[in-house]
Amino acid sequence: MKKIRLFAVLLMIVMLCACSSGKKEDEGFDLSGKTYYNTIDEYGNEDHSKVWFGKDGSFVFRDNFFEGYYELEGTWSVSENVATLNVEKSGVGNYDKVIFEIKDADTLVLKTSLAGSFSDQIFSTTETKGSTADNGGGGNTNTDPEPKDVPCTGLTSKQNYYWAKEGVKDWDLEIKATPSNTTDKMVFKSNDESVVKIDDRGHATTVSPGKTTIDVTCGSQKLTVEFETKAKGPDSVSVDPKVLTIYYNNTGKIDAKTLPEKADQTVTFTSADPGIAKVDGSGNVTGVMPGKTKITVTAVNGVYAEVEVNVEGEAVVFSMDNYVSVKAGSGQKIPYSGYLISYYDGNYNKQDVTLELDFHTTHTSALDIDGNGCVYAKGAIFETTDVPVYFTFSDGSSLYVTSETYYVHVEK
Repeated sequence: MKKIRLFAVLLMIVMLCACSSGKKEDEGFDLSGKTYYNTIDEYGNEDHSKVWFGKDGSFVFRDNFFEGYYELEGTWSVSENVATLNVEKSGVGNYDKVIFEIKDADTLVLKTSLAGSFSDQIFSTTETKGSTADNGGGGNTNTDPEPKDVPCTGLTSKQNYYWAKEGVKDWDLEIKATPSNTTDKMVFKSNDESVVKIDDRGHATTVSPGKTTIDVTCGSQKLTVEFETKAKGPDSVSVDPKVLTIYYNNTGKIDAKTLPEKADQTVTFTSADPGIAKVDGSGNVTGVMPGKTKITVTAVNGVYAEVEVNVEGEAVVFSMDNYVSVKAGSGQKIPYSGYLISYYDGNYNKQDVTLELDFHTTHTSALDIDGNGCVYAKGAIFETTDVPVYFTFSDGSSLYVTSETYYVHVEK
């Protein structure tokens, strides 16, 4: 009796071990080399889609979409009862992952809504009769081959030179592999990551201004393109001084730079009133007339700063007509006027001045001119007089202005 009882206990232990061993095997699922079919879609179409699980960790998901087919490709992995497809190539849409729930070794439930397949659809290793899963009809069996290796035979780039401004992300290199269904993956490498970084999908992120090359390999094929990162446009313009005061007929200097310092430092200088102050391309300012104006300093992207310019001092402005017509034998007085302009400490003043002029002509054979500026024609046509002008302020001080050219037309 004891022997019988001992045998029964041993038998129970063996059975429990066997059950435990079987349960452990069911916890893990090996999808390698299997093909799963979705036999019915929401519209009643048979053999709507299917997915191959390659033994090398790759997958191909072929799906029906508006009476056509597209494919997703990438790698797959299994964790407990979940199969995850990591999408690397997509024939439609923008999918990163596709999730399946594993019901058992022969049944998957789609948990990701796709363009042609909807979530919670059943995929089975059993294919229905009359399958159209290959878009050609004709009853496939469960012997579909795994996706075969398709080597890359060529790489072409839409352009051989790329550029982007500093800080730009996801700058796509447009590289095409031949054939389009190659199973070789493109590999991207920046030869200077201080200039540009690039991820495994060809998305470039610019880092700092400079030039480098990017190598693209696909299987045995290799392609090199040039890449340049240009400085980011300036955020602002800094000027020194912000208020410039110079004396009439003297010069001053505006120093300008863009910020940040690594931005393009090209700037242009523009005077709002060149009659008061003119400026050259280096920021040198010349006082033309007493008064107040502004100099605008503009960067390449349009940001700017302004400098207030005060031209101090005083100057006499002399004005006269530079053309008069007289008949031979008659006289014509040259009209002229003058006034004093002064600007000091923000105070602007303009006043008339008394001018004492001394006229003379170098063409005495054609013209006579008296001290009052009256021209007498002798018969020549289009003769010219040079008129050095002297004037006296109302306070009695005398200054020399300049020589003016005065044209006289003589009518016969």
